[in-house]
Amino acid sequence: MCGIYGFAKKDGALNVLERFKLRGMVMDLAFQNEERGKDGTGIALLSPSKWTLFKEAAPSGKLLKTKRFQGMIREITDRTQICLGHTRLATIGDVQNKHCHPFETEHFLGVHNGHFMNRETLLKKYSKTAETPVDSEAIFRVLDGEASVKGMASKLGEMEGDFALGFALKSDPWRLFLIRNNERPLHVAYVPSLTALFWSSDHEHLEYALARNGLQGSVWAILEDHLYIADVRNFNSRSRMKKVPCAMKPYVGPGWTEDDFHCQRPPRLFSFTELQDFGLLDGSGMNEQSKIPCAVCDAEFPAEELFYDDMSRRFMCEACSFDCSEKDDGKTRDLFELSGV
Repeated sequence: MCGIYGFAKKDGALNVLERFKLRGMVMDLAFQNEERGKDGTGIALLSPSKWTLFKEAAPSGKLLKTKRFQGMIREITDRTQICLGHTRLATIGDVQNKHCHPFETEHFLGVHNGHFMNRETLLKKYSKTAETPVDSEAIFRVLDGEASVKGMASKLGEMEGDFALGFALKSDPWRLFLIRNNERPLHVAYVPSLTALFWSSDHEHLEYALARNGLQGSVWAILEDHLYIADVRNFNSRSRMKKVPCAMKPYVGPGWTEDDFHCQRPPRLFSFTELQDFGLLDGSGMNEQSKIPCAVCDAEFPAEELFYDDMSRRFMCEACSFDCSEKDDGKTRDLFELSGV
């Protein structure tokens, strides 16, 4: 999974405290979304006069401490109207800067959480060419040339896979587009005091960031299979977002192949304490002494003695964790199967 986040804000003067809170929201959302992907971080900022893009193959928590990332945050001004943010978990395409989101095409800047399965078919149909192997880039290549909501919805409705998207036209920095199908989450919160709409994959990320920055806003999930249009020129005490039906197709074809999913990085192992800190075990009923079988050797261990592999989604004992690349023999025990989530 990846994390997507950002804001859409009405043009207007902000005082020093309001600007501080706006920037604080972006930094907090970037940090919170790191749990959804540590292989890359990116932000795009759009205003009526320019757009700016930053992306780097590094975790957001690490980049937040750097001058180059802080410089990007300082680019957020009263005139910034749209922010598109992303934290990447590499699947298709190896870990390098140009494979990070947001992706820039001829007409669009956009971020994606999920997989675009029929990308080759649609790229060929619309005579488009992607510059990277990353499936997400192909979404915005296929959309290139569409400026109308009807045209965008038509092409999005042809796409198969799992999707949560945030995107904008480079020539139209007043409208943010959001969409998801039932395979991926996407939440929003409108803050009247800043006339700004904030959005993020996880509702808890928004709730945390709002609380940290002393802002009031109700958090809710956007409806699946609808393309939302947030036009900042219409913002007042409410966001007045519009939506049109747009059903992006779930993938129902054959299973994954090596070409569809090829992550060129070693798996990461998380301790039980780290899983708890990330909130991945909330509501599961699991604790440090819960007995869980190792997915490789079948011996049972207390959860605190096991490691979780983020790629194979297996719990392994310390001895077996040294060989994370061992072929799955059918004994994989998914985290969510074990927890009942």
